[in-house]
Order: sequence, then structure tokens, then C-alpha cells
Amino acid sequence: MAPAAGAVEAPAPAASPVSDQDQPAILPETQAEDDDLTLIVSPYLWLPVVTGDVGGTEPGAIGFEIDTGDLLGAFESGGLIHGELRHKSGWGVSIDYMFADLSDTSDIGVVLDTRVDAAILEATVLRRIALGRHSLDAYAGMRRWASDVVVDVSAGPIGIEILTGDTWTDPILGARYHHAISDRWQLLVQGDVGGFGIDSDFTWHAVAGASYAAGSRTALHIVYKRLSVSRQSPRIGGGPPVDLDLTVQGPLVGFSWRF
Repeated sequence: MAPAAGAVEAPAPAASPVSDQDQPAILPETQAEDDDLTLIVSPYLWLPVVTGDVGGTEPGAIGFEIDTGDLLGAFESGGLIHGELRHKSGWGVSIDYMFADLSDTSDIGVVLDTRVDAAILEATVLRRIALGRHSLDAYAGMRRWASDVVVDVSAGPIGIEILTGDTWTDPILGARYHHAISDRWQLLVQGDVGGFGIDSDFTWHAVAGASYAAGSRTALHIVYKRLSVSRQSPRIGGGPPVDLDLTVQGPLVGFSWRF
């Protein structure tokens, strides 16, 4: 899940460091006027805490919290990356993809070997509105959630395997704003809402932080990111769906390259 290593280019020319500055995975760079197309690639590291409730107000409802240490302890493989393609007209498209394979074993009289494959894919179309040295991006698209859970239950020579999972797609609408406070630093804020009862009842996403232009085509980003969703999820073992409220939040560190 750590950002990929890459070459850092020479520092930005003093005449125009802000216009050539890269932006983070969640806040793309300010487009240089002489570029017809600009590609931004941003690997990043997110260290979240996962909290939620399954069952809402139903009898037997379960609340849970998985801290960052537990997630890292169960981590097997994964990755987080954002890409954007922008045109000098201000129109662009973006893809954000994160996935993780987690594994944990516990012994509660019987042995439970749990494996979780989870992924979130976000795709949007965006339009930039120039505000002098600052800018505002409006965007619309979709966020797709997917998870597969395999639980191997064994007691001596007896063993069974339980399979479950859930996949859904939410439309989203949002905006992001970057405010230049110096030649190298920008403040970053972003938010979107979605779901609208189509697959999820409601989902929202918020980001705030800062970006530092490390070179003419590279930047470092430190932000806090929160992603929440409320929906009815299929019940393990069948039966009517149950209410699911899920929140993933924590600090995010990224590095971006502009091509």
C-alpha cells in the first residue's frame, strides 16, 4: 500500500512554480497552459480506521471498529493509485482504485480462518473553473464497492467454508477547491455526496489537507480523508437485507507525477 518509488525531477522554475505544481490523488494539478493533455499519476498510502454498524436498530445489531494496527496486521497485499487525464479546455476524467487482501486467524473453541478481498473503484468526469491562482473542480461519476469474504471454520477433523460478499455502485456529485498560499504550498478541500437511494441510501466523502510542490512535475500531499456509506446489505446466510453503516477515515500521504 506504500506509494511507488520514482524519480524526482528538478525543482520548478522560479517564474511559475504554482502553475506547474502537481496536485494530489484527490486534487489534480493546475494545468499548464501550453499542455494540450496532461496525465497525472498518484500512488498514495491511506492509514484508516474502519467503524460501522450492521443491523441498525434490529435486535442483535453489531457495532464494530477495526483500527489501523489491526488492518496492517491482517494485510496480505493491495494498492492505492489515482490517475487523471486533463485537457487544457478544463475538461478531464479521473480514475481512483484501491484494493486490499486481508487475512486473519482466530481460535474461539473452533478455528476461524477469515480472508477478505475488498476494492473501491471511482470514476468521474470533471470540469475546472479557474479562479486566478486558485481553482474549483466540479465532478460527477460513480463509486463502486466490492468485497468477497471467505471463512473457513474447523473443529478437529470437521471443517466447513462460508462464502459471502457484496457489490454495489453509487452515483456521486462533488467539488474540490485548491487555494494557493505560496509559490509551493496549496490548501486542499474536497467533498461529494451520492447514493440517492439507487444502491446505497446515502454516501458522502470529504478531504482536507495541503500539497507541496517538490519539483516542476512532482508534489507531496498530506490530507485527512473520510468516506461513509449507509445502505441495506444482503444478510450472510440469506434472509432479508440488513442495514449497514460503514465509515473509513484516516490520514493519507501521496506523491504525484505529471506527464
